[in-house]
Parts: sequence; C-alpha cells; structure tokens
Amino acid sequence: LCEYSEFVTYAVVTSLLYLPRTELKKSIIDGSEILQLAKEIPVVIRLANTLYDCDYTQYLHTIVALQPHLIANRYLQPHAGYLLREFHVLGFKQFLDSYQSVTLESMASSFGVGTEFLDVQLSRFIAAGRLTAKIDKFGGVVETNRPDEKNARYRDMIQKGDLLLNRIQKLGRVVDL
Repeated sequence: LCEYSEFVTYAVVTSLLYLPRTELKKSIIDGSEILQLAKEIPVVIRLANTLYDCDYTQYLHTIVALQPHLIANRYLQPHAGYLLREFHVLGFKQFLDSYQSVTLESMASSFGVGTEFLDVQLSRFIAAGRLTAKIDKFGGVVETNRPDEKNARYRDMIQKGDLLLNRIQKLGRVVDL
C-alpha cells in the first residue's frame, strides 16, 4: 500500500498539527523510528525541527519546500491546501502565544516576510476565527486576546443550544403541517 518512509511522513505531518509541543519533542523530534529515516524524508524532519526550535523564517521556507512533496503524493495531494494553511496557522499561533502584543514589523522579521504579506495572512486567519488576535493597523501592533477556557466553553454551549432550539422549532413547524 505504501512504503515505510511514506507512512512515517504521514505520521509526522499529521502529528505536527495535533500533538502538544512536549509530546512532539518526545515522539517526533527524538523518536528513534523517525530519526532512522531522517535522510529519506529531510523536508518533513526539517519542518518538525524548525517549528520546535521556533526558527520561523526557516519554518516558512520549509513549508514552501514541502508543497511539491505534498502535491506529488497521491494521498496528501487532495489535502495539500488544507495542510499548508494549517501549518501557517500553527506557526503563527505558536509565535503569538508568547506575546500579549507584538509589532507587525517584529513579527514579520521573525518570519522573514514583509509586513503587508503578514498583515494579509493574519487578517485572513483572524477573520476565519483561527487566530484569537486583533491587528491595530494604525499602531502596527498585533494584540492577542486569549479567552479563558471557561468562557469559551460557555459561548460554545450557548451557540449549540441556539442551534438546537432552532432545529426543534423547525421540526415543530414541519410536524404541525
């Protein structure tokens, strides 16, 4: 079905998106099975290492280098856009978790990109609800706002409750007919 190195690639790519940082170090960065294949899958290993080491400039360069590998893979090709987008979100989220606020200029230099590119990327992810931050365009500052878990669960419960009530009302109208 697939080569062992391909299987390890799938495991590393998916683990990067979902494992916590401590588990990532133990299972991926220092994992003996992964290290054995480091010469066969250098781009994937470099992606994991640059993310873990917070080398964001190289991380973005590695994402660009990973794209042809994702597109060439028959199983990952349909998901390449999603994976690349999620890797961007992951890097931005990891960077912003360290700060209450950071200037666009500073963040852009950390990622090795221009401020305009970063502004477009961040605003796209913020609008989609993928990053909890605000961009002060006048001040050139990105401010993170981390909602606490209790309030986030409360809002989620309210939204689900509203959705359930709407569905029950629709069902009630259908049954009355």
